[in-house]
Amino acid sequence: MTPGPSDWARIRRASVFASLGDEEFRLIVGRPRCETLPEGQTLFFQGDPADAFFVVLDGWAALSRDTSDGTRTVIKIIGPGESFAEALITEGARYPVSADAASPLRLARFETAALRALVAGNPGLGLSIVAATFRQMQKLVEQIEHLKSWSIERRVAAILLQMSGGRDAGSFTLPVEQHLIAARLAITPPTLSRTLRKLAALGVEANRGRITLHDSARLARFVEGEEDDGGAS
Repeated sequence: MTPGPSDWARIRRASVFASLGDEEFRLIVGRPRCETLPEGQTLFFQGDPADAFFVVLDGWAALSRDTSDGTRTVIKIIGPGESFAEALITEGARYPVSADAASPLRLARFETAALRALVAGNPGLGLSIVAATFRQMQKLVEQIEHLKSWSIERRVAAILLQMSGGRDAGSFTLPVEQHLIAARLAITPPTLSRTLRKLAALGVEANRGRITLHDSARLARFVEGEEDDGGAS
């Protein structure tokens, strides 16, 4: 199945493609295939050959890594309009993480072999991919910095804004299980629950996975460090 018109708009805005010119974009994307996975299904396992990269169209994917002692760590939760695995276009590369559908998931799949062939025939495309990969790496560095330096309240507020889909205000259901959100933020599920209650001081109402943001603008100012927590800490 191929992407529809609204899917193409989402693909075009993905960070891996956003800075490309229209001609470069058309060359790179080609004719991607849409894949649909039920919640809990694995897209690929850590160590599998990296034969594709992806843009999430609907739903959420969880990237995780298994350590030698059998512990699984959630590295990132990927939502609509975000890409992943785009840096792994080198022949023989393997996925350093596993990817699972954290909710019902629909995504666009781009074959790395086709991209390698394009880059071989058009070195300028390679530079564009390197630039896009560098931006993704910067985002990962920022993510690590936030885990180390931001308060738990600020981290939770940031992910709520991301999962709200940019709404000015209103209610939404958490799109993934709370234990995945907690793992992504390097906290425990009970700590996440307590923090959601604390954020009531900033207009956050949480009720059995249903979140209401009564003042998302204020919450955004808190995440940006422009406003104190109103007693949330």
